Amino acid sequence: MKVQFVRSGGFANIPLSAAVDTATMSPQEGSEIERLVAAAGFFDLPPTVGDAGAARDTYQYRVTVTTPERERTVAFSGNLPRGAEELIAFLERAAKARRGGTPAN
Repeated sequence: MKVQFVRSGGFANIPLSAAVDTATMSPQEGSEIERLVAAAGFFDLPPTVGDAGAARDTYQYRVTVTTPERERTVAFSGNLPRGAEELIAFLERAAKARRGGTPAN
């Protein structure tokens, strides 16, 4: 499974992105990302989730998940659904870790 993540918006509008591939992650991290994608019901979500106009300076997220069987992109803004919150938090940590910030898990 491959996951591409982009965060934009926010007060300073500093983008944050990551591309992760479960084939190159530790087995624990790979299992965790697969669990989070499933828990979010990612492949059942509509293409756009939330209301970008709900508040100023909020983050917007674009997540693309690719498996051998399918690919889906979902754009999130405003309040995130519960399962998506955990997935986004994991991907933010992964992105920060890859640019020298906090660890991925």
